[in-house]
Amino acid sequence: MSVTIRKATEDDTEIVYNYIRQLAEYKNMSNICTITISELYNLLFDEKSLRALIVENSGEAVGMATYFYFRVSAFSGKRVLYIEDMFIEEKFRAQGIGTHLFEFLRTVAKERNCLRMEWKCLNWDSPTISFYEKMGGRISDGWLTYTLESEHF
Repeated sequence: MSVTIRKATEDDTEIVYNYIRQLAEYKNMSNICTITISELYNLLFDEKSLRALIVENSGEAVGMATYFYFRVSAFSGKRVLYIEDMFIEEKFRAQGIGTHLFEFLRTVAKERNCLRMEWKCLNWDSPTISFYEKMGGRISDGWLTYTLESEHF
């Protein structure tokens, strides 16, 4: 197995889009996955607000991650790397590829002098929870994540 990770290029927009759709299906969230390819392209390459990585095995795309930098901690003055999505094709899971991708993201956060990395995981997704715990992730004690949906703006 020859795994490489690289930044997504404009030519990868459809690959990232297809993985996002597959991830939404896995999470039983296809009904709210409404992004279009052109909207994704805009986020990745026009606004540069979202970043994407492509994971390849022997030159063939087998997964991806999307992430962005958000918040600056006024206490530290540092950014937070937020992992939005990680997805590895099912037939390539449990082969260390996800670990390789996560370690790559950890290196990016370190190089950018981030205060921390953050991500979310659905409470029913036992395989993913186990993976994140193996990577050293933990549920932040004392901090609750709230959201406000757009219909309430």
